[in-house]
Amino acid sequence: MTLNQYRDLADQLGGEVGERIAALVEELEESRKIIRWKKYPPLLGSKEVAEQIGADPKNMHHVRKNKMFPEPDVMVGTRPFWFKPSIDEYQERMEEWRNKDKPD
Repeated sequence: MTLNQYRDLADQLGGEVGERIAALVEELEESRKIIRWKKYPPLLGSKEVAEQIGADPKNMHHVRKNKMFPEPDVMVGTRPFWFKPSIDEYQERMEEWRNKDKPD
């Protein structure tokens, strides 16, 4: 099946299964763009990461000690950098962790 056929199937199925199929198709398309066109996701330094996660840039060394925080994707000298999707994924995991014990 082609990605368009999977997209149509996701629309037909609907619900949670359809949403998951659609999300996978979207991830595959993004991966193809990265591979085909060497389109790299945005690269964030410590300051940009701190802004995105709502932390004080001066406290990033504490944030990085969190076992759920990703290792840098790239090091330039001693300076760490992360691809934006790595930080997005970290934020999603943290949100799930915070909400795991909350009643629905």
